[in-house]
Amino acid sequence: MQVDLQKQVQDLFENSYGTLNHLASVRRFFSPGRINLIGEHIDYCGGLVFPATVQFGT
Repeated sequence: MQVDLQKQVQDLFENSYGTLNHLASVRRFFSPGRINLIGEHIDYCGGLVFPATVQFGT
């Protein structure tokens, strides 16, 4: 994650829930998005798929 995005997320969290105490550690995670070019919803049935990751995520 980019530093400015990390700061925005931390500010949003602190505005919503308050600041963490000094004993709590802050951990951030990023999950990239996935698109299926072919084979939507058949990979878990043993079918062939052609997925790709994208830089957008949650």
